[in-house]
Amino acid sequence: MKVMELVNKYRKLSFENRAIFNTKVSIIFNATLAISKAIISIFTTVFFLIAGIVNLFIMLSKYVCYKGITKPEEKIFKKRNALVGSFLLIAGVMYAIYMGRMIFTDVSVMKYDMILGIVIACVSFIELGVAIFGCFRVVGKGHYYRNIKLINLCSALTAIVLTEVALTSAVGETDTRLLNGIFGLIVGFVIYLIACYIFVAPRISIVDREHNVYEAINEANVINEEKIEIVLTDSKFYGNYTYVGVKEENKINGHIIKGKSPIFSWNIYIKILIIVLSEILIFVYAGGALIHHFKDSTLIKKLDGIMLDKGYKKILMQDWEEEL
Repeated sequence: MKVMELVNKYRKLSFENRAIFNTKVSIIFNATLAISKAIISIFTTVFFLIAGIVNLFIMLSKYVCYKGITKPEEKIFKKRNALVGSFLLIAGVMYAIYMGRMIFTDVSVMKYDMILGIVIACVSFIELGVAIFGCFRVVGKGHYYRNIKLINLCSALTAIVLTEVALTSAVGETDTRLLNGIFGLIVGFVIYLIACYIFVAPRISIVDREHNVYEAINEANVINEEKIEIVLTDSKFYGNYTYVGVKEENKINGHIIKGKSPIFSWNIYIKILIIVLSEILIFVYAGGALIHHFKDSTLIKKLDGIMLDKGYKKILMQDWEEEL
C-alpha cells in the first residue's frame, strides 16, 4: 500500500518537481557507479577507472544543473552552463577512449546469453525513448531542465552501446570488438557534440528572448488593433511559434509563444500508426526537431523584419525597463 501511495504521489508531481526528484536519484546512482568502478579497477584494469570517470562527470554535470534549479543565480548562469558543457564534453571523450580500447587492445568482451541481451535491449530502448520524449517535453522549461534531459539522452546512448555489445555477443561467435569499438567511438562523438551544443544553446535558444517590445516609428504607423498575432513558423510536425503582442499607446509589448505540435490534431488512426512505428519514427522526428530548433535562432530577426515592415522598431529591453 505504501508503495502505491508513493507512486501516486510521484505521478502527481509537476514536471519540474519530478525532474528534480529524478535528478537527485540519478546523481546518487552515478556516484555509486563511479565509486564501484574505481574500486574494481584496482583489482582488474585501468579501463574500469575510465568508465568510472565517465559516470563521475555525468554526475557532476547533473549536480550543476540541480544546483542551478534549486539555487538560481543569474549572475553565474554562464559559468554553470559552461561547467555542464565541460563536464559532459570530458565524459564524451573518456567514453570514446573506454570503447575505443576494443579496437586497439586485445580486451576480452563479456559473453551475454540471448535472454539477458533481449532484456538489456528492451530496457535500453525504453530509456532512449523516454530520454528523447523528455527533450521534447522540456521545451520552454528553462536551460537547466533542458540540460538535464540532454544528459539523460547521453546516458541512454551509452545504454544502446551496451545493447549492441550484448546482442552481438549473444548471437554469434565472431569477434565483434571492432564493431563495438566503432559504435562506442560514434556515441562518444555524439556526446561530445551534445556538450558543444550546451555551450551555444543560450545564444540560439528562444527561451531568453521571447519577450519583445516594439515602438512605432511615427504616429501614422500606430496599429489600430488592441492585440496583434504574427505566425513565425509553419510546420506540419513541430510546434509553431507565434508572436502575441498587446498595444500600449504607440508600442507593441508581446511574447513569442510556442504552440502544440500539429500532430495532436491528426486523425486518430494516423496517431495509432505513429505509436506503432514510434521506435523507428522517433529518431527521424528527433533529427528533424534538431534542425527545426537551429532554425528557431533566426526567429527574432524574422520578427524584427516583419515589425519594421509594419512601421515599428525594436526597443532594447533595458531601455524598456528604464521607461517603466
